[in-house]
Amino acid sequence: MSFDDGASATSTSDPGYRIINALAENGMTATFFNVGSWIKTEQQIKYEYQKGIGVANHTQTHPHIGQLSADQCYSEWSQCNAKLKGIIGTEPSHLMRLPYLEDSANVRSGLKDVPLISCDIDTQDWNNASKDQIVQTIKNAANNGSLEGAIVLCHENYATTAAAMEEVLPWLAANGYQNVNISDMAAAKGKTLQGGVVYKRV
Repeated sequence: MSFDDGASATSTSDPGYRIINALAENGMTATFFNVGSWIKTEQQIKYEYQKGIGVANHTQTHPHIGQLSADQCYSEWSQCNAKLKGIIGTEPSHLMRLPYLEDSANVRSGLKDVPLISCDIDTQDWNNASKDQIVQTIKNAANNGSLEGAIVLCHENYATTAAAMEEVLPWLAANGYQNVNISDMAAAKGKTLQGGVVYKRV
């Protein structure tokens, strides 16, 4: 599971914190893709990092990146990267989630040194999927074998997503699954993620 559109929480009862805590309580991590200009509090970013979450880049302004020049794509990445680095005091995860999952030749050339992350499984939480629908999407993928190595798209700012994680993460743990951040998943599989390449699975 990976989570987009942070950092959205202003209170520790907000969905972002609930998701981080659900992961931690089940001995799991994830990758959180943060939008530089949308970060509401630095405290949430720091909390993610303390909990072993991959703090990663989702551009500075969440543009339709497929319509930008190569230089504009790089600027979107570099501004967000600098902001995240300033918050956690070290380099963030060297990944970028593609806004709207858009891709183009300019995106790939402008970000030729950055692995570009799409998804293989979309929970549709952004499209008003219910808690039960999100849980069922993940359970179905586990049961049919497609969850292994998959990058799963979620968003951190929905209460439905937080409730779904609070339900499905213990189920995954009980069934022998481990949720990890994308960089660690690649390392565990002996893979090096290449810059300028779009990944849906690892």
